Amino acid sequence: MSDEDNLPEMPFLRNVGLIITYKCQVTCPHCILEAGPHRTEELTLQDAFNWIQQIASYRNDYVKVLSLTGGEPFYNLFTLEKIAKFGEMCGLIVSAVTNAYWAKTPEKAVRVLRRLPAIKMLAISTDVHHQESIPFENVKNAVFAAEACRIPYHIAVCTENEDDEEYKEILEKLREIVEDNMIKTAITFPAGRALKEIDALKYQTTTKPPISACSAGSSPIIFPDGRVIACIGPVIDLKSSHPLMLGNLREKSLEEIFDRAELNSILHAIRIWGPKKLISIIEEGNLGQHLPEKYIRNSVCNACYSLMSNDVIVHFLDKLAADLEFRRRVAYARVYYLNETRMVELQNLQDLQNF
Repeated sequence: MSDEDNLPEMPFLRNVGLIITYKCQVTCPHCILEAGPHRTEELTLQDAFNWIQQIASYRNDYVKVLSLTGGEPFYNLFTLEKIAKFGEMCGLIVSAVTNAYWAKTPEKAVRVLRRLPAIKMLAISTDVHHQESIPFENVKNAVFAAEACRIPYHIAVCTENEDDEEYKEILEKLREIVEDNMIKTAITFPAGRALKEIDALKYQTTTKPPISACSAGSSPIIFPDGRVIACIGPVIDLKSSHPLMLGNLREKSLEEIFDRAELNSILHAIRIWGPKKLISIIEEGNLGQHLPEKYIRNSVCNACYSLMSNDVIVHFLDKLAADLEFRRRVAYARVYYLNETRMVELQNLQDLQNF
């Protein structure tokens, strides 16, 4: 899957991500989290259970999927087993992302997945960078185990350039073991470790921003320190405040954070129209000089990051978010394009309270 999808894969807030560790067996050069064996940040079981309970109880079981990610969630099988089991007990469908380092043989891969019966979906990551440390055979073994355990799965592949020959070779190898629709491709983000270790010349660039909407903005991600960010994209690398920083669970409840996110007109404009709509409004506001001269081709994430990392643009977006007409336009666009009525309902309620 590329960034050209026009609609979110899942309605807003139906899928919530939870980073359970920054630890990973490998230090891939494209990792925006900068995960590795040297990292010590991990989610405590106390926080995990507390936040999962809040996720599961939000709006009478509104959230359906709990996505466990990292780092490498399989780094500590004991913790992964406990968190996944608790998520399932709370009525959530539990998925996990993995680099398949643990799938050294078909038999071992099956044993690992059978130890984790609460995990109902699996995303297996592989690409040129992963394969420097994790053999392709591990991916084949993880696929075998997922099929043996009847766990739905897909393969997540990153590349700087879809014309890259090594990327094409990986696709061909994957097509020998899975169908095309099981492979999802994303452009790597020049953020985190990638900002320092990926050759910028590998990216294809264009002067025009991508035109597609953003599917990732439907699924917020929770970090071990309590931060809740609108997506698992490069904006997680930003230290300054921006419209896609939704809140912190150490300061507010998940219900407060998610209800406020329903009214986040900047986030929903990106979900509906992509960053291109905001870029055109920024240009109309005579701030075009603060926009990048070039964008990474087909990367909504890169365009979004360029907006959220610029203090002048963030200030402009904060004022735009307070504009009543813009907020109403976004709210009704959500109804029209996404069949989501919550923003209109909440805004009408606010209007009545302020009347």
